[in-house]
Amino acid sequence: MKLYDFKKLSQKLDFLKYPEVNESRFEIVRKDLSEEEKRGNVTFKEDGIYLMINGIEHKGYMYIKKADVIQYGQPKFHITNCSVIQDQKNRGYFNGHYFWHNSNTVTIEDRNTHQLFENINLNLCGRCRELANIEEYRNTQGFFDLLDIQTEEPQNNEELDMFGYVKDWQQISKKFRIENEFTCDNCKIKIENKIDQRYIQVHHRNGNKLNNKRDNLQCLCTLCHSNIDERHTVNFQKKRSVHEIATFVEKYRDILIQIDNPYIKNY
Repeated sequence: MKLYDFKKLSQKLDFLKYPEVNESRFEIVRKDLSEEEKRGNVTFKEDGIYLMINGIEHKGYMYIKKADVIQYGQPKFHITNCSVIQDQKNRGYFNGHYFWHNSNTVTIEDRNTHQLFENINLNLCGRCRELANIEEYRNTQGFFDLLDIQTEEPQNNEELDMFGYVKDWQQISKKFRIENEFTCDNCKIKIENKIDQRYIQVHHRNGNKLNNKRDNLQCLCTLCHSNIDERHTVNFQKKRSVHEIATFVEKYRDILIQIDNPYIKNY
């Protein structure tokens, strides 16, 4: 396991006054895409291409191994089965030609001269961006910045904050909400006002604050979050939380009524 710095993301978090987080952990992997597909380890999803490694899904992208870099410039990287990829499959130009990767930069070999171009930050395919409705990033660096920083539950000796969350929780929460476009999974309200995006929170489905895998996280508006179960209803009775819910409801009441939020009738 290696340590990597998320420099741009750290700068953004500093601007937003989030606690400083200097290091992030996840494994950087590059695999032959076709070989992994043959083994049944690859799944195409809406937000990326997932590779199963030791029973754990890792989000990544694919890029061509050899390209006419000198003649045409850098190729694009792909996160979906877009029309470009479908066309290549139809013409027999796909199998064996792509790597699966999850790093911020790649190495590409020129098809004709065999010259290596290292540490290249590729741009996202426009068709993939449209198909996946991606606005948060345009290149491999941006993709890399949004990857999960924790792929496994922390060990018992991992340092926690005073509320029982891992020290990286603020960063994990921020990136997950960005990925989900600050949209509540329950009532579907979407908060576009950056100041009000604090009203979209991240909930642990199984109640385990140490399990920060994607499938255990859920984006909820503060109103839905406060009503998700009895324990949360009690926890949200604190004066600060009650004020936050009231402020949210007052500001977004018309929208909450329009989308038929199941809890708005109580306010």
